[in-house]
Amino acid sequence: MMLSIITKTISPRHKLAAAVASATILMASPVTLHAENSLALEEVVVTARKRAESLMDAPVAVTAVSGEAMENQGVTSMEQLSAKVPGLQIGRAAKTSNVIIRGVGSGINQGFEQSVGMYVDGIYQSRSRQFTQSMVDLQQVEVLRGPQGVLFGKNTVAGAIKVETANPQVGEEFNGSVTAAWEPEQDTQRYTAVMSGSLSDTLAARVVLRDSSSDGYVKNKYLDRDEQQKDDQLVRLALAWEPTSNLSVVGKVSYLEMDGDGKEATINAVDSSLPAPSTLAMSAMLAPGFRPSTGGSSYEHYIGNKDWTSGDFEETESTSASLKVEWDLAGYTLTSLTGYSDFEFTQFHDIDLLPINFINSRDEEELEMVSQELRIATDWDGAVNMIGGVYYEKQDLLLKGAAHFDGTFGVLPGSILPGGIEEVGQQTDFNQETETLAFFGEMSIDLTEALTLELGLRYSEDEKDASKRVQVGTGAPDALAILVTPEDTAGSADLAAYLANAAAAGGADGANAAATFAGLLNRYAADTSSDRTEYHFDPSAKLRWEYSEAGMVFISYSEGYKSGGFNVSPDTANPDGSTRPGHEFEDESVKAWELGVKQELLDGRARVSAIAYRTQLEDLQVTSWSGASYVVGNAAELTVQGIELEGQYLLLENLELGGSVSYLDHEFDSYTGAGCSVIETGLGNCPTGQKDLSGERGAFAPEYSASVYVDYTYSFDQFELNAHIDFNYKDEMFLDGDLDPNALQDSYVKVDARLGLSTMDGKWDFLLYGRNLTDETTYTASIDAPLSPGVYVGWVEEPRIVGVQGRYNF
Repeated sequence: MMLSIITKTISPRHKLAAAVASATILMASPVTLHAENSLALEEVVVTARKRAESLMDAPVAVTAVSGEAMENQGVTSMEQLSAKVPGLQIGRAAKTSNVIIRGVGSGINQGFEQSVGMYVDGIYQSRSRQFTQSMVDLQQVEVLRGPQGVLFGKNTVAGAIKVETANPQVGEEFNGSVTAAWEPEQDTQRYTAVMSGSLSDTLAARVVLRDSSSDGYVKNKYLDRDEQQKDDQLVRLALAWEPTSNLSVVGKVSYLEMDGDGKEATINAVDSSLPAPSTLAMSAMLAPGFRPSTGGSSYEHYIGNKDWTSGDFEETESTSASLKVEWDLAGYTLTSLTGYSDFEFTQFHDIDLLPINFINSRDEEELEMVSQELRIATDWDGAVNMIGGVYYEKQDLLLKGAAHFDGTFGVLPGSILPGGIEEVGQQTDFNQETETLAFFGEMSIDLTEALTLELGLRYSEDEKDASKRVQVGTGAPDALAILVTPEDTAGSADLAAYLANAAAAGGADGANAAATFAGLLNRYAADTSSDRTEYHFDPSAKLRWEYSEAGMVFISYSEGYKSGGFNVSPDTANPDGSTRPGHEFEDESVKAWELGVKQELLDGRARVSAIAYRTQLEDLQVTSWSGASYVVGNAAELTVQGIELEGQYLLLENLELGGSVSYLDHEFDSYTGAGCSVIETGLGNCPTGQKDLSGERGAFAPEYSASVYVDYTYSFDQFELNAHIDFNYKDEMFLDGDLDPNALQDSYVKVDARLGLSTMDGKWDFLLYGRNLTDETTYTASIDAPLSPGVYVGWVEEPRIVGVQGRYNF
């Protein structure tokens, strides 16, 4: 029986009663069945603690999802998967992707490290856009909730995601599959080929090819096309070599290209409370662009800069490689894990989000990273065992950003920019080198046959060297002529001196271009170099009591951190070129407690787990968009606490039930420097530009979430029929850090289902599947449209999706 997906909780009304009812269904109804029945749920093996163990024995909050289960629901990305995993949210935002567990994430500044660490075949993926890459031919995905500082290290203050791709097996016969999937509404097509088998008695290989395309589900009424149009290609080669019975070597190389035209964004709200002319000053000319996404317009927008480009686009190119060597000795396992990543991402987009030529930007990311981990794990018969090792990582990161203004909007006879200048641009080049060295270890001590104490510690050193250069010029986005450099304006005493120096260097055009960015966005030409070094000791302790063969309870304490760094935004310099507050942000620390119980019932026919947790974060790294610039800094303290319940029940041999319930209490204990919303600023309710959010629930933190599923299998003649349905609920939540009511998303329920038919000989599989069958319109993030007070843009999730899939296995 396939491994089913576990997920979230609660109905919109009578939330507490619904939670109790759901838990009762999962925990009480199995009592009516007879314990002597031989049926049992399949055992789920996880490697959440870098060792293989049963899911029910692991003293950690972890959800495991098989690659087969993802494939059977047409799930090809972490964004789609996040709807089905308790506490996990992944989705697109303005500059980065939001990756959040238990209401804790990284924000939208590109300089932030991640709060959730993702590891593909054990190799760390540091950029948020890497979370949006296509997923194919997976063995299993494990989502670890809560800090994972000891075994996984920095940037896992919220949790970690382990993605394991399928391995070739030495000794297996040549085999493979060919799969085709089609989702007709957006003409989404996916073609996948997998070939695997032994090349010799000691060597096996696996090759994976995927090609996919989609027309997108948002209609750009301005450019008359569907968006985001996607074309993705992936190839992966894996080799497994076992020269002896106790030595294994697995090497993998993958190459990925992802191209997208357009964006999944719409005008999701309009607030006309601001006084004229601030409120939608150009509404007469741009009325279609300000229509909020309600009803039939939920998947429509009027965004584009026709004079500059045919539309927004994204290009991703990624090469990654890993080499894992495991050597089993008497009582020891030595492991070496080497990783390499070369990741490039380019984004060209209309950031005024209006149907005019006004503001455009081009962003580029280039990352090259190498990592090496060496560890040793014991398997002694005695009371003490341990795992420990050393980890090294080096990253070279280049971020390029270019913002452009057209003061004529592409239609006016003159320009609204200073001096009547028509096209101006600002270019930002950010370079950062990061080195990390860490030593870690965890010791397990059996105090009694049933009671085990685990103690862990990780020591880390992080060094960052960064430089940022901001220059100003004129011209179109791809033809920017630099007129004002940091050397031209260095030492300017104030704005007047800055503009005078800009005029001396670049003439009237240089002065007007500099005035555009200095006056509107408080951005100055500057060249800064910065470095920082951090040292961290992160301990953990777990006490596990196996009170029976079928149950255990644990309590754990852990600490972790997320690295500090430097603000990528070009608005962190004074007129003289020196840095000002907001240029650098400090590291973030976390302390967490968990109390959990895991129990199998009815001889393995049912399993339940309950986790209660409390996590405190200090110096929380936060960012918010004010409508003209990013407000970046460290909030004082955030506390998240809650309860998570999960369960599965094999009611009959061919009928399985399951579900999860999650309650999240999310509160800023102290946050006095939060950014104001555009509406608050425009109405004069936030004169200092900052407000106090102490005591408030933060963004992306639904109080309740839930999931319930039913899985049924029926065999007849030479076929097997499988039906599966999921009900996924998420409570209301804010989609922007300033907690603007216009960015509050209502609670919703989404329904996913599949109906599969396969032949008994395993040759053919046919699948009809649907996601979001209730056709709920939901968003992953919302921001204020730049320089358009009262206009809100949201990144909209997919509507109802229905698809078919066929696979031939050989």
